[in-house]
Amino acid sequence: NAEHIAKDLASTISKKENKFESVVCYEGDQFKRKCQTKWEKEISTGGKHGLIVVTSTTGNGDSPENISRWVRTLKRNSTSPTSFQHVAFSVLALGDTNC
Repeated sequence: NAEHIAKDLASTISKKENKFESVVCYEGDQFKRKCQTKWEKEISTGGKHGLIVVTSTTGNGDSPENISRWVRTLKRNSTSPTSFQHVAFSVLALGDTNC
């Protein structure tokens, strides 16, 4: 499942030599509180913060409940368009075709 894949990926990345200041694994609704203010700051080396979102989907590709607050934040018109200018990100959304 998505949680297992996310934890395994975080563990694998943190064990390898990499350029990241830290590797963390949070549930979706913890991202804004724990990470977003850090992401808004430029990295002194000029690089970008890395973000890999691993999530399951529900229904017709909808976001699961544990990431819904963060998704609503991203969709809000009041969210600054520069909030993620210092972030390189990738999304792995796992669905189930056995509906």
